[in-house]
Amino acid sequence: MARGEKAPRPRSAAIKRSVGDGAPECIGLKKIGRGLTDLLPDGTRECERCGLPMMPVAESDGEVTLECANRHRHTVPLPSDPETRERVRAWIRRRGAQLHVQHERWEAEEEYRIEMEKKQPKLIRPADRHQQTGQTAGMIREEAVHTDGLWAGVVRTEAGRSSSWHHHGTYESVIYVIHGRVHVECGPGGKTKFHAGPGDCIYLPPGEIHREGNDGIDESEIVVVRSGSGELVVNVAGPAA
Repeated sequence: MARGEKAPRPRSAAIKRSVGDGAPECIGLKKIGRGLTDLLPDGTRECERCGLPMMPVAESDGEVTLECANRHRHTVPLPSDPETRERVRAWIRRRGAQLHVQHERWEAEEEYRIEMEKKQPKLIRPADRHQQTGQTAGMIREEAVHTDGLWAGVVRTEAGRSSSWHHHGTYESVIYVIHGRVHVECGPGGKTKFHAGPGDCIYLPPGEIHREGNDGIDESEIVVVRSGSGELVVNVAGPAA
């Protein structure tokens, strides 16, 4: 250092200034802006969950969304520093098209995985059945299997009750009675009537308008298997003419 030159101020002095008696006053966030984020100098950051690099993929309302290859996401404030902000926006422009292609690939892989799962042998326990399927008043359907072209499940009806009139579109159905007394009304005017007990089967062709009832003293339980496509349950006002 040449004689007479002043020593450079410590870096910390850049965020302090002397007032009055010499006591330092801290410069608040308003004075230095919102450029302090956890982004690295190149506009990326490491994923806290897997450690992979996270790249900016979207900007909205002053915030930047980052995403890693494992699809983990994190949001940080948009840097106020113009150079850093432009670097982040360049990442978003560059990654936008890449991300669109990547998401399409992920979606295709997920669809393939779901389709392959449907084709694998599996054990379906009673707890695995669900009622998120077409329903008709007067009975409760529980779906066990639903694939392209096939539906199978269990249907229960309280003693002394009948379902509303309905049909199953292009599906043909086979009913197998497990427990209770079951009757099915179908045909013109609903005048054809089948009575079935445990071990009996009833076949219904596609589009056959019918209703099922329980003429016993206990709840009936049947297994139904359908083959076809399209809408599974179509509820109607009455029997076919």
